[in-house]
Amino acid sequence: MELNDPFEFLGPIFADKSERQRMRKFKVEVDKDFGLICLSDNWSHPLLWGHYADKHKGVCLGFDILQPEDFEKVEYVEERPPMSQFGISAFSDLPEESIKRMLHLKFHAWSYEAEFRTFIDLKATGYDEKSKLHFVPFRPTMRLAQVIMGWRSRSTRTEVSKALGWLKQGVEVFKSRPAFQGFEVVRNRDDTHCE
Repeated sequence: MELNDPFEFLGPIFADKSERQRMRKFKVEVDKDFGLICLSDNWSHPLLWGHYADKHKGVCLGFDILQPEDFEKVEYVEERPPMSQFGISAFSDLPEESIKRMLHLKFHAWSYEAEFRTFIDLKATGYDEKSKLHFVPFRPTMRLAQVIMGWRSRSTRTEVSKALGWLKQGVEVFKSRPAFQGFEVVRNRDDTHCE
């Protein structure tokens, strides 16, 4: 229920009021038990940094994904598809494969995210009372490979490496910056801003 897109899990057109109510109830039920790990295959898009990295003050974690099949690619569409595209007339008739597609369907305006996602059982996470966030340990199939600091980050590479602790082995840490000639975020080759 905390996702940015109000149409998450509500992508198809539910013409009937009772169907819309069922779908909203389903979304609330899913929210109680499941969370998402969302990844992008493109860290250089400036909107990602603006929306998800505290306006370029945060970091981007780059992973080597050893089992890509654990993540499903999000499907971006121009228009909300009717239920008939799912081969059904009512939400209650939805087969598992159709539910899976609905959970990975988003409006094309979000396509800059180039998103892949996997669902997590919240009972298997750690919950932090202060932040009200759930945390899941890195999976053995997700190897941390990079920590990319936002160009407004005040952290140094030394501080980030120290925070990584034993994880820092084999992890590349560097700072980003806005590109000089295009609308993208790139690696800052000037390491003097990073120490």
